[in-house]
Amino acid sequence: MGKAYHPQCFTCVVCHHCLDGVPFTVDATSQVHCIEDFHRKFAPRCSVCGNAIMPEPGQEETVRIVALDRSFHIGCYKCEECGLLLSSEGEGRGCYPLDGHILCKSCSARRIQELSSKITTDC
Repeated sequence: MGKAYHPQCFTCVVCHHCLDGVPFTVDATSQVHCIEDFHRKFAPRCSVCGNAIMPEPGQEETVRIVALDRSFHIGCYKCEECGLLLSSEGEGRGCYPLDGHILCKSCSARRIQELSSKITTDC
């Protein structure tokens, strides 16, 4: 980083643990963070549980699902109506959004059917 530090002075700005010989990163304001605190502070938040979407301990990467401009943990990406775990890979388990809601195929079809039955042709 172009600066000299005593090893004991090179610490994370959040937890203050020594980062000598430990992986670290720097934020946009050049503040030094341990990897875990950086993820906690800057990681996207899951729109269901509100927790940061960050790698599991011992992992370097994680998967984030984005739908309707919202972020989800894999385990939180469920149909809002029936709770079916959704996936882009599973047959019949895709997301069928309707009016801003994350729905499975059958719940979306049921809602569309309900909405269609409410439409009247009365003048």
